[in-house]
Amino acid sequence: MPDALHLLRLARTSPGLAVSLPGDGLSVLHLTARQDGGEAACWYVCLEGTLILDLPHGDFAELRPGDGYAAAAGTARTLLPLGSVTVLMVSG
Repeated sequence: MPDALHLLRLARTSPGLAVSLPGDGLSVLHLTARQDGGEAACWYVCLEGTLILDLPHGDFAELRPGDGYAAAAGTARTLLPLGSVTVLMVSG
């Protein structure tokens, strides 16, 4: 049986950089500053903290632990952490 991964600790090893996980398109990201979220299709699941997804046309989504959001391909977004945030991302 494979060893368990502690996603929060793993993400904190590389703040601001997505850490790839086993599986197709899975990664974790620890943020303390604003970051461009790109335009690729992506599911975001907040693991800790509060994340604001700043979307086009004045829209936004606020994610707290346990919340998820599906961003469609072609939708630009900015990731705005309120303090320290860790998010699980599923791209594709």
